[in-house]
Amino acid sequence: MSQTIKIHMRKNMGDRSMNIGIIGCGGFVQGNHLPNAARNPDFEIRALCDLNGNVLNSLGKNYCIGYTTMDCMDIARDEAIEMVVLGTGPKTRVAPIRALAEHGKHIYVEKPMSLGYDDSFEILDIVRETGIKLQVGFNRPYSPVMQEARRIYRKMRNGETLINYRIVGESILWPEFHQDALAAGESTIVHELTHIFDLLNWLTEGDPVSIYAVGGRSDNNVVTLVYPGGVAATIVSGGCGTEGYPKERMEIFSGNSALLMNDFVELECTRIDGEQDQCFPVKSNPGGMRDLSGVELRNSLRKWRDNLTLEEIKTGYYYGTRVCVNKGHYEALDNLRQCIVDERPVETDAYRGAVATIMGLKALESLRSGQAVELEFDRLKHDHSNCLV
Repeated sequence: MSQTIKIHMRKNMGDRSMNIGIIGCGGFVQGNHLPNAARNPDFEIRALCDLNGNVLNSLGKNYCIGYTTMDCMDIARDEAIEMVVLGTGPKTRVAPIRALAEHGKHIYVEKPMSLGYDDSFEILDIVRETGIKLQVGFNRPYSPVMQEARRIYRKMRNGETLINYRIVGESILWPEFHQDALAAGESTIVHELTHIFDLLNWLTEGDPVSIYAVGGRSDNNVVTLVYPGGVAATIVSGGCGTEGYPKERMEIFSGNSALLMNDFVELECTRIDGEQDQCFPVKSNPGGMRDLSGVELRNSLRKWRDNLTLEEIKTGYYYGTRVCVNKGHYEALDNLRQCIVDERPVETDAYRGAVATIMGLKALESLRSGQAVELEFDRLKHDHSNCLV
């Protein structure tokens, strides 16, 4: 790259908070990243960018923000901003990532990082050329329950291992843009399951060697992954369930022991030396209690779903009305800040983002062919800037 990239360094900065900008202020960002950044004492929200002026005006009244803009280049050129949350849709990622990286900004980009091979390779090359830190919004590994789950998994892992992960919700309650995407033939395998692909890669500390998918064209799938060392994982994913029931559950069996994660509020440990069952607080609960058992969570969700109004369904987001479990969004955002301050590598980086996207594409290939597809990621480890993709 011909130009010199000035990357913000944070040596001897004392207690000064980190200035961040947010590009793309849709419902998900409004329900997660914006309030998480606002309540983190180590962040200062300097700028918000969105194409909807009404959204910017509303957020500007509710949060302490330096300025708002409809031009993302204002944030890229702002030398006071060190880190940017990129919450745009995945179809518009490469151009803003390049602009931000060439101006030395570290980036937290929502998942999926990319949708195809070309944009995956291009983003990898941008990060390598500029030296900025890019963290993909795979938040689950940063959640307290998953941090404990991996610690315990490392302890219990012994020979052949079976993992089952279930993530099933209710598609009629999803935001309108998501429903439109599915109706147009796009798949939750790339848009949503990249989350779980990366989680299982992180948990098992390796990349899978094959993938096999069955089920619907756009939703409701079963995906099987084979990892080195005798580890097999199955993901049950769909929108044919109900949001009146806990959405996610993970079971691990290895070494004649069992570990169960119930929707981020419980870990059950069976015959794992020195480990006991654990409970984890939810992120928010309009009912008041932060600590809920699995049964209490289920009952709360069932009651909430039974009383959901058509007006609420139209919004597609329910952050203020139902129990929200802690999936690690706050911790993930703060992790990038810590990596910048400490000048250490990011774990859920651009490579991990590209691996998850390619796993999604290969799962779709398997879905079409009815056959398992072999996986290898060596090409992601090389520079692609001087070759045709």
